Amino acid sequence: MARNPTLRSNEGTDDHCSWNNRDMALPGFSIVIPTFQRKELVCAAVSALGRLRYAGEIELIVSIDGSTDGTEEALAAIETPFPKRTIMEANQGAAAARNAGAALAGHEFLLFLDDDMIADPALLDEHARSYSEGADAVLGHIPLDPQSPQNFLSRSVAEWAEERCQRLSASPALSLFDLLTGQLSLRRHVFLACGEFDPRFTSAGSFGDEDLDFGATLLRKGHRIVFNPKAISYQRYVVSYRSNMRQWHQAGRADVAFARKHPERAQELFELHGIQYLFTRRVMTRVARLPFVTEILARIAIGLAERAFAHPQRLALAEWAFFLARDFRYWRGVQEAGGVPRKSNPVLILCYHAIAELSDDPILRDYGTPPEAFMRQIDDLAHRGCAFLSGAEFDRYMRGEAGVPRKAVLLTFDDCYRDLLEIAAPVLKARGIPAIAFAVTGLKTNSNEWDQRRGTRTLTLLDQSGLAQLQHYGIELGAHSRTHESLPNLDTTALIEEIAGSAADIKAMHPSLPRFFAYPYGEENSTVRRTVAAAGYSAAFGLVPAFCHKTMDAMAVPRVEILGRDRGWRFALKTRYPRLAARLIG
Repeated sequence: MARNPTLRSNEGTDDHCSWNNRDMALPGFSIVIPTFQRKELVCAAVSALGRLRYAGEIELIVSIDGSTDGTEEALAAIETPFPKRTIMEANQGAAAARNAGAALAGHEFLLFLDDDMIADPALLDEHARSYSEGADAVLGHIPLDPQSPQNFLSRSVAEWAEERCQRLSASPALSLFDLLTGQLSLRRHVFLACGEFDPRFTSAGSFGDEDLDFGATLLRKGHRIVFNPKAISYQRYVVSYRSNMRQWHQAGRADVAFARKHPERAQELFELHGIQYLFTRRVMTRVARLPFVTEILARIAIGLAERAFAHPQRLALAEWAFFLARDFRYWRGVQEAGGVPRKSNPVLILCYHAIAELSDDPILRDYGTPPEAFMRQIDDLAHRGCAFLSGAEFDRYMRGEAGVPRKAVLLTFDDCYRDLLEIAAPVLKARGIPAIAFAVTGLKTNSNEWDQRRGTRTLTLLDQSGLAQLQHYGIELGAHSRTHESLPNLDTTALIEEIAGSAADIKAMHPSLPRFFAYPYGEENSTVRRTVAAAGYSAAFGLVPAFCHKTMDAMAVPRVEILGRDRGWRFALKTRYPRLAARLIG
């Protein structure tokens, strides 16, 4: 059993050579700095690293995240007493930039610094001392750099840093929210075991939570994390009021993504922003649903803040107005991402078949959605603010372990035709949308034999190689029986063969049984449901047009079937009011 992770203050002595005192070589550090469009700041940070007093080996890797401000050329002109390299990446966000830098690291220890961190000369000595005492990861103190612009934002950062230092020095309790990448070092094998930083949190330069996400993994694995208050890098906080407001808006969206990935941490995360208070729940979250209101408040607050130092008597009012508007923008970001995930929210589950033009087949025409129509439908759902769930999220939801955002949608595909991999999967991956696909696993011709008996054209199903590729597109594989027979018409032996046999087929391709089953034609009864449950599936899907609630029978999950003729208003009606649509248009 992993021990409970604790934070340990590492006061120690002033001797920075404890590693040498043990007749051991000083460890090598690879310093990784991601940067984007902040040439002056990152150059100051690199120049400060040149003044390190550390006697061990050092290398510096600056990962330039698509900057166009001359950063690469400016860094090339700075000489350092240790190897320095820069890498230029397309703008994919801070997490991807850190990962790219870490992938090139050659030393045993990684030190991640933000591009506004001015290192104290003893920084690496202190990190090394913590490792000599058994740390797996080290956090340092990040006080405000004196050269930071003087305003109420930088003052609040300075106050926060000092409070953090005092709290972490005095208490052995570690909060997830203290694990920041502004200054974080860890053993290289620990970083790799934790799976790197999730680039989805900071994609396209967005702000927020990739450090919390990584920290949650670090804690869960039971690694010993040490806070060393003498490991100091000064933060040169150069962030405008407008940028700070934008960061908080983005942080609201990121917090919803974090809560969906780590539902066990969701409550404490939103409590940091006051969700436990009536004013927040009844006023802020409701006002935040009105985009123009929060935007107007933000603009007014930014204007007051920018003019405050010209009118000192208005400074207190400007500060109050800014922080209030910033909270509203944070909750606006939360609302845009679907709101605080709740167990009471329903899930809309859509069922697609072939993503192909089949209008010329009198039998199959309803079961083919043309690619261009499919793309429009997915983009329409995204434009409406729908939050697309993964199979793991849906599983936790049905077990009552986690909530989901408002307008939650789960995409599913029956049969696993070849066009799923060739057409649908790239569309979904480009948009970062997960799905579940249900495979028919036991047909010798690897085609739609159940339809061909009615005189339809032949449609090719994905083979084992194709099915295995789906996971690379974020599509989870489920079972759809072995031969696509109507299950209620089968005897017990045949029923078990179709249901448990399909699971065994998939297990032969994947290390674990599939979690989900979809009934062929949506047909099931109590015997079929019991057989599916006995085979080990956690949920099974039918074709009842309704929203799914977690209180429903997990072996009879409703889905809304999307047919080839469901374009425009038909698609809108089906996905907004599925029961009404079933009565009006079938």
